[in-house]
Amino acid sequence: EVLYLGYISAISRLYLHQGGAATLPQLSARLLAARYDVSSLTALELLRWDYKQGERVDGVAAAGLRFGIAAICETLPALLNRSGGSRGLEEAMAAAAARRGGLGLLLALTAPEEEGGRKGLVAWAGGGAE
Repeated sequence: EVLYLGYISAISRLYLHQGGAATLPQLSARLLAARYDVSSLTALELLRWDYKQGERVDGVAAAGLRFGIAAICETLPALLNRSGGSRGLEEAMAAAAARRGGLGLLLALTAPEEEGGRKGLVAWAGGGAE
């Protein structure tokens, strides 16, 4: 039992040292922050990060419509800036839709600009429905 606790202590010190944290709670906070660090991702990569897809199967007007929604963990102005403007975001969304097999509709739901504010929504519509 003492040997086992010694191993745990040594492993904890190793992880704390590598993570640049003095305590386990600090290491945990750093790891959580790193999990949500999307600063190195492109707009196209963000559109793939937290993504869901569906298809409308009933009804007449939109039957067969394939659609997707991406939850973006940054604000709309930040996403536009990352994309190089609205044209760049449109191109990224078109590329994301094409990579998903030709979606008819792609939505991007962005983070609110202020605490308690409204989320942003960007819609791209293409020719994916038949």
